Amino acid sequence: MGNRQNQFIIVGLSIIAIVSFIGAGFIIFSEQENSSSTAVSLSPTTPTQETISTETAASATPTTPPLKNITLQIDNENQSFTTTAATVAQLFTNENILLGKDDRVVPSLDTALQNGTKIQIFRAIPVTIEVDGRTYPIQTTYQHVSDVLVDAGIGLVGLDDTIPDKNAPIQANDTIQVIRVTEDFWFEDTILPYDTIYQADPELEIDNRALISSGSPGILRQQIRTRYENGVAITETIDSEWIAQPVVNEVIGYGTNIVIRTINTPEGPLEYWRVVRMKVTGYTAATSGKSRDDPGYGITASGLQAGKGVVAIDPKVVPFRSNIYVEGYGKAVAGDTGGLVKGRIIDLGFDEGAYETWRGQVDVYYLTPLPAPEKINYLIPTTIP
Repeated sequence: MGNRQNQFIIVGLSIIAIVSFIGAGFIIFSEQENSSSTAVSLSPTTPTQETISTETAASATPTTPPLKNITLQIDNENQSFTTTAATVAQLFTNENILLGKDDRVVPSLDTALQNGTKIQIFRAIPVTIEVDGRTYPIQTTYQHVSDVLVDAGIGLVGLDDTIPDKNAPIQANDTIQVIRVTEDFWFEDTILPYDTIYQADPELEIDNRALISSGSPGILRQQIRTRYENGVAITETIDSEWIAQPVVNEVIGYGTNIVIRTINTPEGPLEYWRVVRMKVTGYTAATSGKSRDDPGYGITASGLQAGKGVVAIDPKVVPFRSNIYVEGYGKAVAGDTGGLVKGRIIDLGFDEGAYETWRGQVDVYYLTPLPAPEKINYLIPTTIP
């Protein structure tokens, strides 16, 4: 019993000793922590340069934006402003300047303002554009035709034109017509007729002709420019022309060789140097177109008395005042002319009361002697009226 009690006492004392030891260690540890914490809190703090600068900036007085002198031009009228606004948009807000949705500002609204900045507001105006068969009403801030078209996205190509002119100023409610201009080039040929050139040929007998060289027509070629406005041909202009094929004239030889021949007639043989087929008619003094009381009644162009033996001819065909012979009529003098006697026509004269009707054609013999060479027409007409 006594030993058991002694064991309990020894155990209790051991427990107390252990508890005391642990408690003492805890107290020492706590004091060390408190001592370290106190050392940190008591350490002096040295301010850095960054801290000083921040505090200085925070304590400085705020800066006032500088004043700027600004010029505003609206529809060619100037206004002046003194402002602290930073941008064009801020100035418009501060000054209650209103913009239409199609108005244009130069420089742009986000442009920073500088002292002396000039701002322009271009107010939009209504304009009508007629182009390519359509009509477009638009709003524009531009002041000249060409600029309005560029702004509207309408291009002028080549020779395109406008009404009014491309450089003309524009006002509200004006209409701009765009004229689409195109040109077409083409060629046109004109036939150039050739001439006939007659060349004397002494080997050929009179009133005979021979072809020396053939003729051929030429070609005149022209380059023509056609101008179209909106698809409609307006003008044609000859740009250039040239001879694409030259003319070659025809050359014909005519006879100048005169041969004297003889014809047997009721009046005996007669020498002649030419014979020409002609249309024949007859006349008297009474049918010559003059009244009997006319002083010139019955007097022919040669001064001879009208009647049998005097005939009217064309002096370009029969030498005037020369002698001729007509079968069935006889010899006569080519002593009269008439307004209707042109070319290969002979009008046989008759005495009044002895008129004979002649119609048709007859051979007219040109009797010797030969007239002077300058009075001979080697190229009389080849046809009979």
